[in-house]
Amino acid sequence: MIKFGIVGMGLRGKLFADTILQSHYAELAAVSDAFAASLEAAVERYGVPGYADAAEMMAKEKLDAVVVATPDFLHKEPVIAAARHGLHIMVEKPFSTSVEEALEMEEAVRAAGVKCLIAFENRWSAPFVNVKHAVKSGEVGRVLAINSRLNDTIFVPTKMLKWSQGSSPGWFLLSHSTDMACYLKEQKPVRVYAVGTKQKLAAMGIDTYDSLQTIVTFEDGTHAAFTTSWILPESMPLIVDFKYEIIGEDGALYVDLHDQMVHQAGAVYKHVPTLGTPVNGRLLGPPSHMLHAFIDNIRLDTEPLAGPEEGVINTRLVDAIHRSAECGAPIELA
Repeated sequence: MIKFGIVGMGLRGKLFADTILQSHYAELAAVSDAFAASLEAAVERYGVPGYADAAEMMAKEKLDAVVVATPDFLHKEPVIAAARHGLHIMVEKPFSTSVEEALEMEEAVRAAGVKCLIAFENRWSAPFVNVKHAVKSGEVGRVLAINSRLNDTIFVPTKMLKWSQGSSPGWFLLSHSTDMACYLKEQKPVRVYAVGTKQKLAAMGIDTYDSLQTIVTFEDGTHAAFTTSWILPESMPLIVDFKYEIIGEDGALYVDLHDQMVHQAGAVYKHVPTLGTPVNGRLLGPPSHMLHAFIDNIRLDTEPLAGPEEGVINTRLVDAIHRSAECGAPIELA
């Protein structure tokens, strides 16, 4: 059995722990969290050793792999520590919110010779799996344009995340949609121009962007338009509004993850999030499919679908988007 430790036992850490419990090839061996209450709850729930210090967990426990589920800006230390201990790593996206840190992490992973998966979970989302197949098989021809809208309700930066001021809708959301464009096109981004708004959340004492809009140019001369915000009203029928349009030479594809086929009316109107609904107790959402795939990468000695190189490309891109929004000018990507 592949022995896993988890760093960060928030919502995502618990989801990954529950997923590991359903694997025939892996087991949860230890957990780590810097917050005493979260750590105590995780130890009680999963019955495994708990550590306030992730590095201590890696040094003391006989682990094979770790899942790093810390906030966006706190990936570097656990990733590098895991690499130095020779542990395989699945780390939340974005790889880092710093290009310099992302390059350090990439080098540590390469030097250690361990497997590393960056958690771009939409690569395992059923709608996008179908989209990738259609693009790869040539059903729409060469992709000429992509338009993406990925928004969250204001619940996310004000209530769900205690650390939203250290992130942005760019790091938290655009990292998903920009990675998907790179994955579908198999092209690197070379230029960005972005604008952003800081008003509503800043007035609430949260110094981060309300929204960002950007045009990305790829090395084949085509473009993609991305818009993201996390200030939609909480009355929205689903916490996330994700729409994706792929226009090719011979066809087009349209993805709407805001409408997941079931609409419920009652005291409030809502869209039921069916894509992650467990069936017979089995977790079937993209994050769980992704972790099972990573477990297979380890046991079958195969390469993860999104590794450090993709993580660095994404960090460079989202970093450039922020810099462009700040300076008001296009940014060329090295």
